[in-house]
Amino acid sequence: MPKALTIELPDEAYDALQKLSQEFGISAEQLASEWLTKQIQQVINDPLAKWIGAIEMPPWADRHDELLGEAILREMKGEENDEGDFR
Repeated sequence: MPKALTIELPDEAYDALQKLSQEFGISAEQLASEWLTKQIQQVINDPLAKWIGAIEMPPWADRHDELLGEAILREMKGEENDEGDFR
């Protein structure tokens, strides 16, 4: 049995929802309900979800953007890369 849900949206999001609902010829409430339902189904049925966290990552994996940025900065400055070549 369907349930009612009241949510608050930022004005910008609500205005976009209103505009889209007019383009689709349905109410903003119906569009939001269909969108949310579809997104929930995608999350529930994600075949890769069971693998999230299953593989232990090396400590640098969480800092790869930072480390790559540092290596690029060193290369731009003409400094040698002590941690190995990323090319």
